[in-house]
Amino acid sequence: MKITIAHSTGFCSGVQRAIKGAKRALENQVGIYCLGEIIHNPRVIESLKKQGLVVVDDIESVPKGASFIIRSHGLPKNLIEKAALKGLEVLDFTCPKVKKIHTLVTRLSKEGYFILVAGNPKHPEVKAILSLVERKTRSAGDAIVVQRPEDLSIPDRCEKLALVVQTTFDPARFLDIVLETVAVSRTTLVHNTLCEETLKRQREALELAGRVDYMVVVGGKNSSNTRTLFELVRRKVPAVHIEACDELDEQLFRGVERVGIISGASTPEGEVREVYRKLESFEVARRGYSC
Repeated sequence: MKITIAHSTGFCSGVQRAIKGAKRALENQVGIYCLGEIIHNPRVIESLKKQGLVVVDDIESVPKGASFIIRSHGLPKNLIEKAALKGLEVLDFTCPKVKKIHTLVTRLSKEGYFILVAGNPKHPEVKAILSLVERKTRSAGDAIVVQRPEDLSIPDRCEKLALVVQTTFDPARFLDIVLETVAVSRTTLVHNTLCEETLKRQREALELAGRVDYMVVVGGKNSSNTRTLFELVRRKVPAVHIEACDELDEQLFRGVERVGIISGASTPEGEVREVYRKLESFEVARRGYSC
């Protein structure tokens, strides 16, 4: 069985920046707090906890004056304001690509645009983006999240629309939302804020899926970009989404001659190598393969 690892695996630049920053901070101080997971990878989070990271669900659980990490997805504006009021020492590891959307939405909202966000309304990145929209009325919102084209609902007499997209959103679904928006509005300003690294990883995944019999997608089950990768490749070839190599079932690979491996942006390279070695260990893999 031939096993091929996609070129773009391991941490993306934004995740790498966040993890390096957190580890550096934890070398000098334990008991650094983070509201939610700094990235979506269970094993990495457990490792950081052992080094002294404290993950909390409520900012009120963070003691006054403590060190506080803003995770890679960003945080809503009101929570950052609360952190300042509590006198927290803030370490901001928001992905620079997400920060660009924050700047863009802040400007567009001030200019009077109604903001459409293509993305998952429950995702922390989207929640942070929405928090930057200026509320001009108490009775009506000034932004909506659109996860599917049928979610689109534009207020009456809304003449200035601007569309942005969650960095890790499915590009095909984003295009469908763009087309629907253009069809029902007179003027829409479209900003493609998809992450270039994520798009590159998706293109490589699809190209590899076209050359193999089975795809293994490695990454957190709660990782948006990993789930998107899985949904994309399984449209072309049988696939499995795992967090760790011990989830692999040898029976899945009976008769499989070519396997591709791709990882989400918050999956360390070491976890990808573990998956590779696990596949090698299967009896079907030991019959001989070339890489």
